[in-house]
Amino acid sequence: MLPMLPLYSKEFGASGMIAGGIVAAYSLMQFIFSPMWGRLSDRVGRRPVLLVSTAGACLSYVVFAYACLEQSVLLLLISRLTAGICGANLSVASAYIADISPPEDRSKSMGLIGMAFGFGFILGPVLGALSAGWFGVTGPGWVAAGICGFNLILAFFILGESRMPESDPAPPSPRLGQMMRVLKRPQLGTLVCVFFLATFCFTCFESTFAVLFAGTHDDPGKFAFREPATSETSEGVNWSAASGAEVQEGDVLGRREDESAVTAAATGRFVLNENEASINTTKTMAYWLMAFCGFIGAIVQGGCIGPLVKTLGEKKLIVFGLAMVGVSLAVLPFCSGQLGLWSIMLGLSLFAVSSSVYRAPTFGLISLNASSDEQGEVMGVTQSVGSLARIIGPLFALGLMDVWKELPYLICAVIAVIGSFVAASKIESPQEEPGKAAEK
Repeated sequence: MLPMLPLYSKEFGASGMIAGGIVAAYSLMQFIFSPMWGRLSDRVGRRPVLLVSTAGACLSYVVFAYACLEQSVLLLLISRLTAGICGANLSVASAYIADISPPEDRSKSMGLIGMAFGFGFILGPVLGALSAGWFGVTGPGWVAAGICGFNLILAFFILGESRMPESDPAPPSPRLGQMMRVLKRPQLGTLVCVFFLATFCFTCFESTFAVLFAGTHDDPGKFAFREPATSETSEGVNWSAASGAEVQEGDVLGRREDESAVTAAATGRFVLNENEASINTTKTMAYWLMAFCGFIGAIVQGGCIGPLVKTLGEKKLIVFGLAMVGVSLAVLPFCSGQLGLWSIMLGLSLFAVSSSVYRAPTFGLISLNASSDEQGEVMGVTQSVGSLARIIGPLFALGLMDVWKELPYLICAVIAVIGSFVAASKIESPQEEPGKAAEK
């Protein structure tokens, strides 16, 4: 749904600024409500919070479908605000997994969330495109509502309560106090800051890749696929026209010196039309490449994180993952059509693997450094910090692309490497006794 959201907003009469606000509304609400959901789940349990928020998400997509039917910018904004509020339950889902996972398997279990995101990254654009083709502009909203409704039914009948009744929640504190309390703790603060830097870099990539890869007609991307424009001649020969040229009927296409005969166009062809069709083809390729990234990420996070953590440990995976993210971001903007599609696929493979390697171990260490009665609060703060990165990232990256397309990638490459150095120097490996880690 997300790739189509700016298009829907524009079609309904929204300006570019308003369309950007609608896109950012989801992450903004996640930033505000993640600690609240996490804190509430510490007090009343994970199950009721997950059920209520999932029901709200279902309702938000019904509103989205109705907004598309009525072509209402206001309803579209309301639907995204509601979806963001309910989507902030990721902190509760993370806390739920932390509740039911032993410390030694915590990072592996957190990898399941990453795997789910990876599959969503693959299936989301495909389902959105197919549902829009089948059911019209309201299709993505109805399909998303149906999926949320199915999740609600499964959760109601299958999901048990993970939080032990005798567990007491951490003392209440204001939202800013929650964040400051987490950030002031040396290990937790460092881990959350590293998570912010990593999420910022990933979001910058996610929001700019299609622009870098495909571009527009006036500003082609690195892989803008250009088919040669041809024109039929009176002799039945196809003559290629230069890029940007316009061939009209009767225009001179060539001259044979031996007979001094002129070959003219029998029918007109516009190179502009060829370019527009080619750019649309390139955009489709970009979406499939994003799905390719999600597929690799799902495999790595779902099947490789557990063995890698046991072999190398969380700290080494975080350091290595962020360093390789930096390398891949530095390489990606210089992959071009001249080097071939294999070059961008190689760069994307490196980025997908490296960005998948650090995520679950980071969540695992954050969880291990939080006591059992504050898992929801700490995960809520972490998700809020991630939402903040997802709000700032697109504005930062897309703004810089107007200056130089490669600039946001190079800056994010430096940020990722800095994050790797911070992780290497500040993060400690997990203690043998989980109770000690909880005090950090």
